[in-house]
Amino acid sequence: MPSREPFGLGYCGFSVPRPPSSLCELVKFTQLVNITLLFSLCGCAAPPLPQSTTAEVTASRAVDWSDFTLGPNDLIQVAVFGQPEFSSPPTGVRIAPDGSLSLPLVGSIKVAGMTPSAAAAELESALSAELLRPSVALSVVEYSSRRFYIFGEVKTAGPIPMDRPITALEALSMGGGLLPGANSTQAMIIRKQGADDIEVISFNAETPGPDGLVQIRSDDLVFVQKSGVGSFTENITPYLQGTGYTVSQIASLALAYDRLYDDN
Repeated sequence: MPSREPFGLGYCGFSVPRPPSSLCELVKFTQLVNITLLFSLCGCAAPPLPQSTTAEVTASRAVDWSDFTLGPNDLIQVAVFGQPEFSSPPTGVRIAPDGSLSLPLVGSIKVAGMTPSAAAAELESALSAELLRPSVALSVVEYSSRRFYIFGEVKTAGPIPMDRPITALEALSMGGGLLPGANSTQAMIIRKQGADDIEVISFNAETPGPDGLVQIRSDDLVFVQKSGVGSFTENITPYLQGTGYTVSQIASLALAYDRLYDDN
């Protein structure tokens, strides 16, 4: 009687018996292998990823500093050379909620949306009414207005300030890495597009490749789902609601995912 002990061929926890020696046993063995493969593939199949609700594609691996403009609540330092009394305190000064900056002699100047160098030039122009050839240096201590969100199966979830261009994989590391059981092969970036649409950018966090070098933008949501637990819409909806996504955007994404899942 041929041995029926497993010989190590397994698929997702399934094992098949040792190959038989007779023709009759071979037919039964082939049928058993086919059934085993069928069940294993069904059990291992990952649910489809959600799709973007817009045709616009903004994913890029190019490092771009132009996106880092000044915004409300950013902490900056302003130094007016030779005129310390007109400079900001050593600890810096925060840009007001309306995007303006107030300094002696200058008053209130709108700097939100400007690069640091452009804001420094604007301050020099304003100071030139009182000072001869003023020279201003402006540096950013903290970019509080620019942040992305990371949620799901990561060790440290929540908003994370952006002080420089970062990639998708760097974003995960800033979240402390993945928790056991995370679906690391299907991490995703969810990006707002207008008032109604969402762009979904997937990347593999388990085997780093070019897709993991996509640049994160301000207000992006990086999400890692838990493997085999719950539906995507059930897991992601609470986070979308808490990070400023509109009802229309959430509904569009849920509908796109449900259609994709039904088609599979």
